[in-house]
Amino acid sequence: MAEHKGYAIGTMIDVLSGVLSGSGFLENVHGPYDPVNRSRAGHLMIALDIAAFQPLESFNARMERYVDALESAPLAEGVDEVFYPGEKEARAHHRQLKEGLFLPADTVAGLDEVAALAGVERIARA
Repeated sequence: MAEHKGYAIGTMIDVLSGVLSGSGFLENVHGPYDPVNRSRAGHLMIALDIAAFQPLESFNARMERYVDALESAPLAEGVDEVFYPGEKEARAHHRQLKEGLFLPADTVAGLDEVAALAGVERIARA
């Protein structure tokens, strides 16, 4: 993504969340599904006061234009829609608030098993 800019952004995030935090970086960070190695993933949180940069109304209007530009990008073959980062998760969150959280049967079975071991009564499902 973003060619050289994407590489630079990825490098800076690795420096700030890995090197600076004392956590793993580069090949020393492992994903959550690696059953052998510790994750060593570091985390970075930055809080910015938007109003210190520009009026909040201006920022919101500029962000709306930014999202509109992202969503109006030409679609790749076989793709119906362009999403901005976090949009799919936000949609799922709103859908789950209305419709509830649907879990795979094996996940529900695992939760039932843990509940039984803990002596917790099973919650009725719809």
